[in-house]
Amino acid sequence: MIDFAVQNAWLIAVLPFVSACIITFITRKHPILSSRISRVFILIALVFSCLIGYASAVDPVSVIQNSSGSLKWFTSGNFDFEVSWKVDALTAIMLIVVTLISSLVQLYSREYMEEYVKKGYSFSRYYAELSLFSFSMLLLILTDNFLLLYAGWELVGVSSFLLIGFFYEKKSAGVAAKKAFLANRVGDFGFLMGILIIFINTGTLNFDVAASRIASGALTGELLTIAAILTFFGAIGKSGQFPLHVWLPDAMEGPTPVSALIHAATMVAAGVYMVAKIMTIFAQATFPVLWGFNALDFIAVIGGITAIMAAFIAITQTDIKKVLAYSTVSQLGFMILTLGMYSSVDGQVTPLGYTAAFFHLFTHAFFKAMMFLGSGSVIHACHTQDIREMGGLRKSMPITAITFLIGTAAISGFPLTAGFWSKDAMLDAMFLSNTFFFLVGAFAAILTAFYMFRLYFLTFEGQYKGHGHPHEPGWRMTFPLIFLSVPSLLIGFLGTPWKDIFGGFVKYSPAAVHATEHAAEHGHHGPNFIVMGASLLIFIIGFGLAFAIYGKGNQEKSTEIANKMRGVYNASLNKLYIDEAYQWFIDKIIMALAKVSAVFDKFGIDMIVNGVSWLTMGASHVGKRAHTGKVQQYIIGVVIAVLLLIFAFTNLDFVSSKFNQFVQYWWIALIAVIIAGIASAAAYVKKRVFS
Repeated sequence: MIDFAVQNAWLIAVLPFVSACIITFITRKHPILSSRISRVFILIALVFSCLIGYASAVDPVSVIQNSSGSLKWFTSGNFDFEVSWKVDALTAIMLIVVTLISSLVQLYSREYMEEYVKKGYSFSRYYAELSLFSFSMLLLILTDNFLLLYAGWELVGVSSFLLIGFFYEKKSAGVAAKKAFLANRVGDFGFLMGILIIFINTGTLNFDVAASRIASGALTGELLTIAAILTFFGAIGKSGQFPLHVWLPDAMEGPTPVSALIHAATMVAAGVYMVAKIMTIFAQATFPVLWGFNALDFIAVIGGITAIMAAFIAITQTDIKKVLAYSTVSQLGFMILTLGMYSSVDGQVTPLGYTAAFFHLFTHAFFKAMMFLGSGSVIHACHTQDIREMGGLRKSMPITAITFLIGTAAISGFPLTAGFWSKDAMLDAMFLSNTFFFLVGAFAAILTAFYMFRLYFLTFEGQYKGHGHPHEPGWRMTFPLIFLSVPSLLIGFLGTPWKDIFGGFVKYSPAAVHATEHAAEHGHHGPNFIVMGASLLIFIIGFGLAFAIYGKGNQEKSTEIANKMRGVYNASLNKLYIDEAYQWFIDKIIMALAKVSAVFDKFGIDMIVNGVSWLTMGASHVGKRAHTGKVQQYIIGVVIAVLLLIFAFTNLDFVSSKFNQFVQYWWIALIAVIIAGIASAAAYVKKRVFS
């Protein structure tokens, strides 16, 4: 069974696609059956993923050799475009993460969505779109070439558009879906340009072959760095990095289980995964271009800005899902920042944060999914997303409260939780690479602990401020929370400084930097107690501030602080006015350009097109009048034509010079032709209409 799973890894992606097709075309009128089909198919995919993960852990080299394949898709010129797949260490890890989170989200949705089904929303459509979403991400993960990567990339975008706008009766949901789609188009355009530059210069779409040919000099210097940065623009869009992050918080308009899937295992993980997957290309893009930045410098700067910016915005938000959304943006920024860490010796770049960033992507998936599903339970019980109308829920919803506290502790870096080890690894990479970025990461981590415990205290501590009597949901919604709490606590022990099992496994990915560079990444061969002490201090500061201000679940102290720092508070509450800046740019700049374009289109392009039409009508009118049927006139015309030809052939130099003059002033001739056409057409219309 294990060998079958390894040799047919492509089935993992195909299964949810088949599920989506069955639901769409066969069982769409049977919602309960549709939900069962979707859950069964993704569960089978999970089993296959676990088998491949086990085989990869036992014999990773054998899995890499035996779990690849390709089919010719089409041929263009001398190039064959292939549908190909390959399982390496990164792939094996992400397959388990995506299928596991998808399975739990689908189970959770069975109970959570019942309320909305009663309002007329389609259960079958929901599960079909969930299956399509899972298929898109799994396709993106399994492929070993840019062609299918881009196909999966765009399908993820389409799936998110459908799910974010699932509540089609809500105008805000439709607006959020369009915003997500358009913001990602900007990033995806850059991504496509980067892929094309790599393909044109290396002659291949395969990740490993492209990296090898780049190392051999097929693509070098400034153009390589530009290609790498353009490719990274795809990650800026998909992973919600500054300045294209604006879509991600608004994506909370979709169903809460969808938010868990987007933020933990699918869409936003795609950008980080892509950068990690082709790190060998980014590591070679060392030629400085933008303000002296190479590709990894640019990645680090964008990640650092995003991590700080999103954390700052999160500290004042009052929508439980918006706080979690900005925490995702910040954590993704943290990962991107870490991916940009490197050391350079004699021009040779060695990435230092490759394993740490991917380790945090792995651990983050579990506790972020758990917290989003926990927020769904709270919303389901309280019928509001405003944390100011909550409080005291620890007494009425103990399972949700405990699991949410575990997630909060993990993302804040509480010692021995999964997030502690992965965040410590990222800070270690920053410490070894760049002191400034280490301070940026440390400050972002302090803000993370602060706003996450603020969220926990206002939601679960103090007195309940809402209406009704909140209670725990059924087992379908509580089981995923309990299940996810286990890896949120324990899975970090796979990557401790003393025994880095995770790092030892990841090195078997061809995308990973060579074994010698990997050894350099962990060159200190043990724990960095300075960084570990800093991590502990970071948690204490963030937690201490949150406890001092919100520890009893009230907001009196925070209100006092906000009144004293009104400008800072408003900037955070209004998301640094970035949405307003975009709106101003669209209203003032884009619309002005659109008006200029409309005028040019009407009086430029249209006049040329219509002028040709009018000229044709006028010429036909003149030609019609010339055909009188009198032989004498035809003879005169032939004689004149013959004389002109004789003149032209006997005076070629004169004719050639006049023709060149005509070419130089073609626009005058064009205007004359248009005017003649208009005049002829006017005469024609006057005769036909007014005569």
